[in-house]
Amino acid sequence: MSHEYEPIVDAKIQLIDGRNLAYALWGDPDGESLFLFHGAPGSRMFAPDPEITARVGVRLVTVDRPGYGGSDPDPGRSILDWPADVLQLADAIQVPRFAVVAHSSGGPYALACAGALTDRVSAVALVSCVAPYEEPTREDDEDQALARLAREEPYRAAAQFAESITFLIDDPEIFLTLPRPEPDIQLLSDERIRTMFVSAVREGVSQGTQAYGWDCVLERQPWGFVLADINTRISIWQGEQDRAVPPSQAVALKNQLPRADLRISPDDGHGLILARWKEILVDMKVDP
Repeated sequence: MSHEYEPIVDAKIQLIDGRNLAYALWGDPDGESLFLFHGAPGSRMFAPDPEITARVGVRLVTVDRPGYGGSDPDPGRSILDWPADVLQLADAIQVPRFAVVAHSSGGPYALACAGALTDRVSAVALVSCVAPYEEPTREDDEDQALARLAREEPYRAAAQFAESITFLIDDPEIFLTLPRPEPDIQLLSDERIRTMFVSAVREGVSQGTQAYGWDCVLERQPWGFVLADINTRISIWQGEQDRAVPPSQAVALKNQLPRADLRISPDDGHGLILARWKEILVDMKVDP
C-alpha cells in the first residue's frame, strides 16, 4: 500500500496581476467543494485523508498562499488581499459557492473570506486556529516583544520569524521531531500522515521561509476587519491538549464571532483536523 496521499489535480492558475497561484484537488472530483487553508509553514500538500474526503462526497481544494509552494510571492500582502485570490481560483475551477476550513495560521484568511465573499462562502470551520492578538504591552516578555516588533518594524520581525525555521529547508523531516502532546505523537505514528506532513512542509518552504515570516507578522498586527461583523456560520474546533495554539485562542474567537459554535475535544492536540476529519466534513456539508 502506498504511503503517499496523491491529489487528483495539482495545478496553477495565473491571477489578473500576473502571479501564479498553486492549488490541488482531493477526494470526490464531482463532490461539494470545500477549500482548505493551510497553517504555517504549510502548503497545498497538507490534506487530511483523501479517502475519507471522497467517501463523504467532498472535493477538497487546497491552495498555497503567496510565497508558499508553487504560489508566487506577493510582497507586502495583507490578510485582506487573500479573498481576491480565492475568488479568482473559485471562478477558474467553476465553484459558485463553497465552505472553507482553516487550520492553525490559516484562520485569519478564512475569516477574511467569510467577511469579504459573503455571497460565495457558505460556512467556515476554524480548526486549532489563532485568534487576533491584543494590543501588545511593554512587558519584558518574548511574545509581547515579538508582537510589538511586528507592529513597529514588520520587515525586521518577518526576517526574525523566517530565520527561526530555516533548518526546515535542508531537512523538513525535523518538523516531525518537534515536541508534541501524546495525541499528536500517536497521529504521527501513521506512516501516511508522516509522509504527508513532510511533503507539505518541504513544499511550503521550497521558496524559502519568507512567506512563513510574513504570516507570523500579519497574525500579530490588526487583521483589517472586525470579527463581530462576520455573520457567516462558524464552527470552532479545538483540542484541549493543543500546545501550538492553546484553547484560550478558541474561546477568544467564540467570544468575538456572533454565529460561532465551539467544540472542545479533550482527547486531541493540534492535529485535531486529521483525527476528526470525517466529523468536520459532515458538519461542513450541512448548509445553513
